[in-house]
Amino acid sequence: MVKMSDFEEYAKKAMDAVVASHQHDHPLYRETGIAGSIVDAENRQAAFVLMEQIDTDRLSHEDEGWLGDQYRYSVWYLVEGQGPRQLFEDHAYIRPRTASMMTSPPSRGRDATIYLKELLPDGVVVETTPKDAEGGMYSKVKLKVGLDGKVGEPEMDFMEQAENLVKRVAPKLGYDYIRGSVRLEGRYVAAITYGTENGSTYGYDTQYLVWKTADGKLRHRELLRTEDYNCVMGIKEEGNHIIVDTGKSKCQADIKSLGIE
Repeated sequence: MVKMSDFEEYAKKAMDAVVASHQHDHPLYRETGIAGSIVDAENRQAAFVLMEQIDTDRLSHEDEGWLGDQYRYSVWYLVEGQGPRQLFEDHAYIRPRTASMMTSPPSRGRDATIYLKELLPDGVVVETTPKDAEGGMYSKVKLKVGLDGKVGEPEMDFMEQAENLVKRVAPKLGYDYIRGSVRLEGRYVAAITYGTENGSTYGYDTQYLVWKTADGKLRHRELLRTEDYNCVMGIKEEGNHIIVDTGKSKCQADIKSLGIE
């Protein structure tokens, strides 16, 4: 067994104490626990995600309820010599298996799970589900939570930025994901296909053009929406236009109108 460093032991005890202080006594609740952690022993700091179930309208383990179970995920930061402090939280109801027919539109709710991605000197990079992602489990977007609790966008390369933007703005039905992305060589321009599905009976694809303007701002435009699957077969610059080939149709955008020159 690998022996823990003194700081790793310190961090574990602090996390255990937070878990113990956030227990909820209910026969249908999941047990409170740590959903993920990063311990940086060298710099004597750590971050962790606490998972709590805080409500249910189910009457038994087999019942689905109207809204189902409510979970809260919170991001905590710990540095040696100071107690753990919460930086960020998200919570939402989600039904275990099926969409509720008592909501309009029918919905499973939203998965509020938070994933830790990176611990930085000035904050924590996480992945969360957009607020409008009903039932969403796949459409996670990256956020940077500062040590002051302020939320912004982390440093990413252009394609990560473009995909993160599309995940935020694209329509959601619960089983939603990036189906493909291609960058235009030599330009901060990309074509991205986003799949929007309900997991059983209905879905469609949306084609986006994402670009960075001359002053560094990220912009997007919806090019095509179809109930048939589509994907980016190619993207090229031709004359004064950028042309995106989806295999079924070709969409174009005037370069000047994009403000990239």
